[in-house]
Amino acid sequence: MSRIKIIGAGQLGSRHLQALKAVKQPLEIQVIDPSEASLQVAKERYESVPNGQEHKISYSTSIERADATDVAIVATNSDFRRKALDSLFDASETRLLVIEKLLFNQRADYAEVESKLGKAKARAWVNCPMRVMPVYEQIRASLAATPISYRVTGSQFGLVTNAIHYIDHAVHLSGCEEFELDTRGLERTPIPSKRRGFLELNGTLIALFADGTRCEITCYPTGTAPVIVEIFNEKNRYVVRESEGKLWHAGENSKWAWVEQAAPIPYQSQITTGVIESLLSTGDCGLTPYASSARIHLRLLDPLLELVRLQSPETSVYPFT
Repeated sequence: MSRIKIIGAGQLGSRHLQALKAVKQPLEIQVIDPSEASLQVAKERYESVPNGQEHKISYSTSIERADATDVAIVATNSDFRRKALDSLFDASETRLLVIEKLLFNQRADYAEVESKLGKAKARAWVNCPMRVMPVYEQIRASLAATPISYRVTGSQFGLVTNAIHYIDHAVHLSGCEEFELDTRGLERTPIPSKRRGFLELNGTLIALFADGTRCEITCYPTGTAPVIVEIFNEKNRYVVRESEGKLWHAGENSKWAWVEQAAPIPYQSQITTGVIESLLSTGDCGLTPYASSARIHLRLLDPLLELVRLQSPETSVYPFT
């Protein structure tokens, strides 16, 4: 029986837990969160899933010393994640990890955690799931790792917390990891995040890649504009409206006539099932490897921290999650 730990039973952690119910092989699952209320919500969400395996599951407010862990899912906020990882490694040998983003709020943690993973001979991936969504993998197959234009627009969707998804996806599609950030189109005054104690930004953020790829993300501070993702090069153009589960494609082969097709976007409570099954059967998965994601995170977060310091010079950590 494989042992799974979920550290952090909030919004994302509870959805990861729901996904485990559909994992075909029997699991021993431990859900850990200091909040009894969060644990109760996670339990209710897990039990609301109608069908699935009868896994062995327990809930705890602390990480207890235990036998080796096959897969750990670390879904805390960024300001607590390093501490959670340290506690995990102190408590049990851990073979494979899925870590939520944004990873950490202190720069030093990125290299220190990479070193800790190496010493523990553990492998980790960061949960940027656009890489494993069928609709986006279909798009990637037609672009053939060429320079692309990638544009996202919408209202009040949380620019920074979602920018890591879109920039990571642009890396995945183009095959290029080197980029510089242009923050001149961002509003200079941060706003409170939906998660208490963190900040967000509005405006336009641009990532300019070494291969010519351009990723432009615009978040409007007001209004109800849906999030629209546009991905194109000289041979193909895609428009995805995730909220509607629809995609439009035009390209050379269709003489640039628009074709509509269904593009269902799976929930986290569905995505994690395949990720965990892949990790348990092969020791690998399609999410972003830790070392690559750490580099992408820092290229994003360092310029954004400098922007925040224009208003608050005393800020020394990344105030995002």
